[in-house]
Amino acid sequence: MIRCYYSKETIDRVAEAGRYRAIGCGGLWCGWYALVLIGISMQNPVLWFRWRATLVILALSVLWIGGGYFFHWLLRNIEKTTLKHAGDKITLDDDEIRLDKSDGTQITLPRKELKIRSPYYACGRQIFRIISSQFTPSPEIVLTSDMENARELVETIQPGSWDEGEH
Repeated sequence: MIRCYYSKETIDRVAEAGRYRAIGCGGLWCGWYALVLIGISMQNPVLWFRWRATLVILALSVLWIGGGYFFHWLLRNIEKTTLKHAGDKITLDDDEIRLDKSDGTQITLPRKELKIRSPYYACGRQIFRIISSQFTPSPEIVLTSDMENARELVETIQPGSWDEGEH
């Protein structure tokens, strides 16, 4: 029997992680780029009056800031899912998997033919969706890699589903 849950420490850490990342990494990410632009402007101020060079710089700025925001958005989506399912408890027995939601509802699926889907991987963290191929449409059990014993649960249901990011 495997029991999965979110600990209080995990919920507190996840609740504050997005804000710290946005302030710290976002400030460093954008601040470094601003310093590069200032350095370019000081060396060659006429550069801003050439329309092709200005378009290239603006395009690079959008790509740089957009790439950082996309990475933040991926992690923030995992954090929102963790906080949304914070009170959920999952139990895997020999013949069934049971989800006890924080609102008191319960989902029970037979252990046979369970499948795990993981939409994406970001910085060592994932969202997993457990479904049963016996039901159409199947209710899904959602957990994130922040859940206690999540790795053991995922690897027991579908070996090789846990991504280490070593690709």
